[in-house]
Amino acid sequence: MGRTHSRGTLMNNSTRLIALTLIGITALAATRVRAADDNGADGDTYARTETKPTADGAARITVHIVDDASDAPLPVRVIVTASDQSHPDGSSRGVYRDGRFFADGSFTVTAPAGATTIELHSGPHIVPLTMQVDAKAGEHATYRARLHRWIDTASMGWYAGDNHVHTKHDEHGAVRTDLAYTALQGRANGLSFITEAGSSVSYEMIDKLDTPTFLLRYAQEQRPGPYVGHINTPGITRALTDDETTRLFHRPLPGQALTEAVHAIDGVTIHTHPMTPPTQLHWMGATEALSDGVLNKTTDLFDVDAQHTQAMWFALLNLGNRIGVSSYTDAALGRSNTLSPGDRRVYCRADRLDYRAIVDAMRAGRTCATNGGPVFAELDVEGAGPGDTLQREPGSKVTAKLTTHSLGPLRSAALYMHGRRVAAFNVQGKQGAVELTSDVTLPTDRRAWIVARCEDMQGNWWLSSPVYIEPTKEGHMHILVRELTEPAFTTILEISNASRFAQLRRAFFAHVIVTVRHGDHDPLTRVEVLKDGQPLRVWTPEDGDKWSDDRVPVTDPRGDYAPGWEWYPATIIPVHFQADWPVAESGWYAVRYTTRSGSTRTTDAVRFDASNPNSRTISVAQLAGADTKLTLRGYAEDLPLADIAPPYDRGGWWYPQKGWWRLDVDFADEHVTYGRTDELDPPLFRAAN
Repeated sequence: MGRTHSRGTLMNNSTRLIALTLIGITALAATRVRAADDNGADGDTYARTETKPTADGAARITVHIVDDASDAPLPVRVIVTASDQSHPDGSSRGVYRDGRFFADGSFTVTAPAGATTIELHSGPHIVPLTMQVDAKAGEHATYRARLHRWIDTASMGWYAGDNHVHTKHDEHGAVRTDLAYTALQGRANGLSFITEAGSSVSYEMIDKLDTPTFLLRYAQEQRPGPYVGHINTPGITRALTDDETTRLFHRPLPGQALTEAVHAIDGVTIHTHPMTPPTQLHWMGATEALSDGVLNKTTDLFDVDAQHTQAMWFALLNLGNRIGVSSYTDAALGRSNTLSPGDRRVYCRADRLDYRAIVDAMRAGRTCATNGGPVFAELDVEGAGPGDTLQREPGSKVTAKLTTHSLGPLRSAALYMHGRRVAAFNVQGKQGAVELTSDVTLPTDRRAWIVARCEDMQGNWWLSSPVYIEPTKEGHMHILVRELTEPAFTTILEISNASRFAQLRRAFFAHVIVTVRHGDHDPLTRVEVLKDGQPLRVWTPEDGDKWSDDRVPVTDPRGDYAPGWEWYPATIIPVHFQADWPVAESGWYAVRYTTRSGSTRTTDAVRFDASNPNSRTISVAQLAGADTKLTLRGYAEDLPLADIAPPYDRGGWWYPQKGWWRLDVDFADEHVTYGRTDELDPPLFRAAN
């Protein structure tokens, strides 16, 4: 158990912490409710400042919002709930499904007469406020609301941002949005920057939307192909052309080629929405991240949005990858049902608010991530922070210090090393600034990484990038030898009737991916698709490669699937294999591979039922190495096969109507399970012998 020290206030001095006594503040809001017709004093949370009649007899409310320390206007996220439970719009752009709109310092709404609730938020660093006022017919009442900043992460060197926001993802939208409204939403949610990831808008004047505390930039989200995932590219100094992306994606493992190209133009890469949806591997999820992790060629950052994606990120770290944490919203701001920029976010540690400095911080892994709530923390391991590297003797102890800052009471705080929790702090119910300290014993046989995580009672979480710990020269050789000989692999099998671009077809294909580490010493020599334990199709490097219609097997984004396979980087010493093969008969299907040393592994088996009348996908992905084992199983159904016919306009395989998934992860002797714990009936998965 770590050591805990709680302070009553946050100090506003050279430590850059902000004073706040939390008496009377709930976990989410500090609200002082006052009579609507009481003028109030200047120090009150809000007060009515003016009343005048309306010419049309309507009830109107105007609110001016200021920072209570500086009296400067504040951008706000607003929800007005009228007496009839409607949500009046104070933006003239339309409200989102929860009733929210955004305003820059002030807004006016016309509301039905009666009791009216006004919720004001200006990001997680400012205490939110709920106003209770009375809308009166024929009266225009003006109020002044004062919001209090309880923490200033930018003054601490941590700048919050969202690298995955779409201003106008669709041609038409319920909310009228543009880049200016995108910037306003970011500022109203307390962000220092947004990287807009691609929309049907002009970016010619995007730099004109910067303010002294906020930056808006553009970098296209890339979609290299199925079984790859989507990758964001903040920091690129120019857009990649269509010819460039066509060339980059016209090969196996296109994510690796994209990362190299993005680095060449000063950007970073981020695997985003890594398990969306978790029932399938085909479309948006970060499937290639498993192969990249085995080969130690990952993206720079990995978007974590839940504990199951955190577990996948931990597994990649355990394989020896330096990959920082990030988070995102994928907000499509024209849609009424979407997140707002910064509802999940990444914090970057930089010496100034400068986009290049922020991008450099991302590449170095000087990041942490949250789900947008009023929780923040700072991790220090003997002077090193997230993204930094220490050198220490294997088996020695290091002292980790975690300072948590929370507006509401905490539930948990912990340190993780190699995916396992190595320190848990007794913080339940504590709030404000809490100092935590724990000694951590380093392993004797491998490099180490330490990550911190904390969460409040409302489910708001914060997660750090790793502090990396390298062995001293005296202990380095033993660890280097282990890394050179320790195997790691991933195997992927999915059977589905989706085309490459996720449209539905009647034919089913098995899609196979196998990746092994140290292929120069022990390359692949044989890959098989098994049906009921017997080889259905066998590939060896002597067979060479086969592409159908000049399309990369498995990962090419164009057209329908056909039989094909590829050994990579060459048939001489292949470390990676991917193939498509038709499936028509019922049975238990699995993948088996063999390496030059004679090592053979078989995946879990999946049950394909040829009599099932519906579109469906069934998949199993397995990753192993460095005391880590990860297995992701998924199943989903959609439209009846009988409804699928040219021109294939009955929808696509995006978010299936029926789904089941389960993720099992082992870090040494610690086992965790996410998703569904029940078994499918009849069983559709069978563990390998």
